[in-house]
Amino acid sequence: MLIQIYFFITGATIGSFLTLCIDRAETKQSIIKPRSHCSNCQTILKPVDLIPILSYCWLNGQCRYCHQSFPPTSCCVELVLGILYLHVFTVTFQPLKLFFQLFVVTVLIYLSLIDFKQTYVNGYFLGVLGLLGLSFQFTILNCMIFLALMLSVFSSFQFSNLIKGFGEADFELVFVFIILSRLQVISSILCLASTLCLILTLCFPHLHARKIPFIPYLTFGYLLISA
Repeated sequence: MLIQIYFFITGATIGSFLTLCIDRAETKQSIIKPRSHCSNCQTILKPVDLIPILSYCWLNGQCRYCHQSFPPTSCCVELVLGILYLHVFTVTFQPLKLFFQLFVVTVLIYLSLIDFKQTYVNGYFLGVLGLLGLSFQFTILNCMIFLALMLSVFSSFQFSNLIKGFGEADFELVFVFIILSRLQVISSILCLASTLCLILTLCFPHLHARKIPFIPYLTFGYLLISA
């Protein structure tokens, strides 16, 4: 039981760090300095204010000092990544594969957050995921897919530009999913991603006021299929 709690807490803590990295990147601040602080009153937050999930719930989503409301994004990411870490630990029995799957989940959540906020992701992350996937599942097809992925990541040519409706890096992420899983499940991943995107767009038309970030939906489809 303790080991399950450990993985959940680790996932939640990393989720908190990911949101910090993204917030600091938007304001062009270092992830080291300054220390975590309230963006409204600039008060340095104490360790008790930074406990993943618990602090947000205990303080009712507000700053302890100025009572400014915080968006629930960080708490949601902490909860989701904590659950994902716990799930991966539960279904993965080989230590090396466990760390690989945890790394994949972490990068996918990070790319989803970046795409949701900026509709732009760094293709180098996709290259790393593809290389790691190739090292675990080395086949002729995966080698060909990986070479195509590298062509798109390290040159001005991008496969996503060839298909109308695909955004930057969307098609490249599909390449990564082929390497990580298998070609036969890609249609299911795309179907799940498109269905969720359509439902949310119809129910919440103001959710995507600009270009639709599709990577979060692709990630949802992949995680659901690979579960």
